[in-house]
Amino acid sequence: MAAMHIDSKQLKTLIGQKKTFLVDFFAPWCPHCRKIGPAYDALAAEYEGELEVVKLDMDEDDRLWEELGVELIPTLRLYVEGKAVDSVVAPESKAAIEAFLSDILPAKKRQAGQTEYDMVIAGGGPGGYTAALYAARAGLRTLVLEKLSAGGQMALTRQVDNYPGFAEGVDGYELAGQMQRQAERFGAKTRYARVEEVDLAANPKVIRTSEGTFYGKTVVLAMGANPRELGLPEEKALVGRGVAYCAACDGMAFKGKTVVVVGGGNSAAADALLLSRIAKKVILVHRRDTLRATQVYHEPLMKAENVEFRWNSVVTQLLAGDRLTGVRLRDVKTGEETDIAADGVFVSVGRVPATELVAGQVELDRGGYIVAGESTETAIPGVYAAGDVRTKLVRQVVTAVADGAVAVHMAEEFLAQHA
Repeated sequence: MAAMHIDSKQLKTLIGQKKTFLVDFFAPWCPHCRKIGPAYDALAAEYEGELEVVKLDMDEDDRLWEELGVELIPTLRLYVEGKAVDSVVAPESKAAIEAFLSDILPAKKRQAGQTEYDMVIAGGGPGGYTAALYAARAGLRTLVLEKLSAGGQMALTRQVDNYPGFAEGVDGYELAGQMQRQAERFGAKTRYARVEEVDLAANPKVIRTSEGTFYGKTVVLAMGANPRELGLPEEKALVGRGVAYCAACDGMAFKGKTVVVVGGGNSAAADALLLSRIAKKVILVHRRDTLRATQVYHEPLMKAENVEFRWNSVVTQLLAGDRLTGVRLRDVKTGEETDIAADGVFVSVGRVPATELVAGQVELDRGGYIVAGESTETAIPGVYAAGDVRTKLVRQVVTAVADGAVAVHMAEEFLAQHA
C-alpha cells in the first residue's frame, strides 16, 4: 500500500481530528523527494492499520511553505494527537525514518524469509542493479540491499545525457526505476535496508542490516559516494537552515534570494545555472581562477546576468544567527578575507566514497576508494567492487554498469570453483 496523497484541507482535518500520522511534504520537481518515495511507500505498507502515512504536494499553494513552516523538502513531520511533535529533513534511509518514529511507535517485527543468497549486492545504483540483472538472469539467488531507492546519485539527476541509447537524454530517477524493475523481472529481490556491519572473510559472508542479517556466497560492494562537506564547524548545525547540497532539491526555498555555490566542477556549474533561474543572485566561489567544469557550462554561466564569480577564494566560515546570514571568504593568493551576505549556500565540492563499513576488510586507496581493477575483484575471494566505490579513471553511469556486468562474470567463475 502506497502512502496516500492529501491536500492542505485534508491535513487540517487530520489535525482537527487529533490523529496520529506521518506526513511527507514534497514536490514533484524535487529529486530527493522522489528518491525517498519507494522506502516511504514500503514504510506505509508496514505500518498499515497502526499509523496513517500520507504525502502533501507543496506545489499545491505557494503560501504553504510559510504557513506550514517548511523550509526544505522532503520534510517528514510526525503529528501525535493532532500536534506536530518532530520533523526530519531528507532522511538518508528507510532505517532513518524508522529511527525517527521509534520514540513514539514500537519497533516493527521483521519477517525473516530467505537470508542466504548466491549474491548479495550492497547498493542499488546502476552498478548494483546491473549486477542484479546479470546475476538473476544467470540463475543466481540475488538480493539487493538499498537504503532508500534505486539509482544512487543518478536518481537525483533530472537529465542524463551521456548514457548511450537515449537520444534526447533520460531522467535519472526513471532510468533507475527501469533498472530495478528489469532486474526484479528475472527474480532479483530488493530490501530497503541500511547495511550496518559486514564480515567479508566469513563463509558465507555476513551482512547485518536494519532489516536483519543476510548471508551471501558472493558480495558486490556498490555503495556509491556521498556529497563532500566543507568541514566547517557550523556546517552540520546549519543544514536545513541555509546550508544545502542539492540545488535541484532545495533551490525553490531560495526563490528571489541571494545564494552562494561553492565549487568549480560540473555539479557546481549545473547547480549555479539552475539557481540562476530561481534566485535573485548567485555567487559562485571557486578556489581557482577558472572552472574545472566541461566547456558546455562556461558560456551560459558567463551570460547569466545574475551570476557573480569569486575566483581564487575559499569559504572559511559560515556566518549565522538562527540561520545562515552569509559566508566569509579568503583569497587564496592574497589572504584577504571578505564577508558577503547570503541567504543560502550550496556545497558542491565533490564526493566521498561510502566505504566506511568495509575499511579494514578490503584495501582502500588514499581517497578511500576500494582497490579493485577492471576485473572488479578485491583481495578477498568472492568480493567485488562496482561503480563509484572502485578505483577507476572515470566515474560515470556507463562505467558503473560495466562494473556490474563484470562482477557477475567473475562471481560465476568463483561459484563454479567453490561448488
